[in-house]
Amino acid sequence: AGNPSVMSSLLPPRHLDTPRIVQASRSSFAPAFRLLPRQRRCDLEIFYAFCRTIDDLADQGEHPLAVRLEALETWREGFRDKERRGLPGNLRSLISRHRMNPQLFLELLEGTATDLAATVEMPTWADLDLYCHRVAGVVGQLCLSIFGADPERAKAHAEVLGRALQYTNILRDTAPDLKQGRLYYPLDELAAWGLDRTNFQAKETERQAFLDHFASQANQLFALAAAEEPRQERSALRPARMMAAVYARLLRKMRSNGLRVMERRYRLSPLEKLGALTGSLIRG
Repeated sequence: AGNPSVMSSLLPPRHLDTPRIVQASRSSFAPAFRLLPRQRRCDLEIFYAFCRTIDDLADQGEHPLAVRLEALETWREGFRDKERRGLPGNLRSLISRHRMNPQLFLELLEGTATDLAATVEMPTWADLDLYCHRVAGVVGQLCLSIFGADPERAKAHAEVLGRALQYTNILRDTAPDLKQGRLYYPLDELAAWGLDRTNFQAKETERQAFLDHFASQANQLFALAAAEEPRQERSALRPARMMAAVYARLLRKMRSNGLRVMERRYRLSPLEKLGALTGSLIRG
């Protein structure tokens, strides 16, 4: 068992401190929250606070791995329990009110478990897409009922958009991920470009050609997500369109700058973000 004082910061709290977590994150998603009616916005913030808390569990390297794995198992037990005992009270209430499927939360925690491995790699494109399903597609699906969209009707849209967002994240975080022993690009695909974990940084020409290929895959996913959006859910899915607009703009910025992701971590300026959001609102 881990040190109790270290463990306590990683275990499910009695209540998620939603305002503090949302404010501290300075998320690109925050503007999309404001579109929602007050109760839905509060609900989305609770869910977002849960996602951030789980992200921290995967990323806070100062805590020993054994302690983080033990904490992850405690979260899993909370979702396996029919009464959701052991989960934060506001998260438990959210799950019950929106009839959220606890199995989806368990899938999300499988994605967290992947990130907790000492080295993270994706042998094939199918492995990458399973990972994206767990950490992003599932998140999109869980958001649907909070948005007020029909979860069955909009499931395919949420899944593809989640993948588009995650591919963009993977591109943006290439360098810091490598430093943490994480390489999310499919190894079989890298091999076709003459690349692997050992030469990825050194072989610049091949790497940049591969990154361009990967970015074009991400771009296609944004287009596919837009095509998959069910017309009947268009109004409810407006927050999802705003998230898509911000991330698609970030992807365009990286591509137009030659995808120098090994040298810098791209961010949108407040003005660029505003432009993306305004464009998305004008288009409805």
